[in-house]
Amino acid sequence: MYQQLARPEQLFGHVFADSEGFLVTFTGQQARLRRPNARPNELDDTRQCSWSYPEEAQQAGEYLISQAQEERDAYFGVHLFREPGNRRAKNAVPTVQALWLDEDEGTYPGIGPEPTAVVYSSVKRRHLYWKLTHPVSIEWAVELNRGVARWAGGDIGKAGAASVLRAAGTGNYKRHPQVDLVAGQLTGSGPWEPEVLDQAIPMEPAPTPRRSERTEPYTGPELELAPYLETVEVLGEVPDTHGVKFRIVCPWVREHSHGDRSGTRLGKRSSGALWFHCDHEHCIGRSWRDFRREVKRRARGRARAERGSRIIRTEPS
Repeated sequence: MYQQLARPEQLFGHVFADSEGFLVTFTGQQARLRRPNARPNELDDTRQCSWSYPEEAQQAGEYLISQAQEERDAYFGVHLFREPGNRRAKNAVPTVQALWLDEDEGTYPGIGPEPTAVVYSSVKRRHLYWKLTHPVSIEWAVELNRGVARWAGGDIGKAGAASVLRAAGTGNYKRHPQVDLVAGQLTGSGPWEPEVLDQAIPMEPAPTPRRSERTEPYTGPELELAPYLETVEVLGEVPDTHGVKFRIVCPWVREHSHGDRSGTRLGKRSSGALWFHCDHEHCIGRSWRDFRREVKRRARGRARAERGSRIIRTEPS
């Protein structure tokens, strides 16, 4: 059963759940209201404010409504930030509890997982949200947001960590003097397991290497992937036009924010090269060699523990 979203803070609660940080609001007035020759949707007199979330969620909502009543377009940052006054991606709180999509001129496929919230930014435009069962890394969320946007033909630029979207309960003055009310609703679906969404969204084909990238064939020793898959928890195989790829639990998962198990992949190129990648902030810069070194170190540790256990069992009582 659908539940109407009449105020911004209702949407905040759905998107941010029990997260903490700074909520950003962004408002501006359509420039052509003062300058007829201004570009479409160019904003003048922009204002950005930060609010402590969740303590100031209601004040932030009231502020956005008051701005809309002054014929100003009102937006909010779709995730929280560590410090106030800064909407840069590197200031983002490391985890999020929802995915988002600016459908723009595209259409989200009906066969996909149903959004948990829909905001109508105008009569024909929608913003979609998928509430998650637990927090995931911002890096993983942005990657999947881009996948959803590509699938829907939506705005890939709004998938990132510094995006703002319109707040329910405000107004859209882009077509002034016509004003579109920004309305929203909860669909009653979800929340969704992150891995379910990851499996449901089609993967983007691997890009063709740029001219500046190395394209010569792999000439190293032939290596088998199976022994390495046996050292980690495998969550499933995903399509890869350049070889085979598996979603795995990262060896450094304990370092991930909230122990997030998503966003890590292990694979083998058609050329024979093995590779490892993890989207999480704590794993930036970790390569295949780091992965191989870590799993071998753990294997040696387990072997020593097993030898010690056998010695203890064979000692006479």
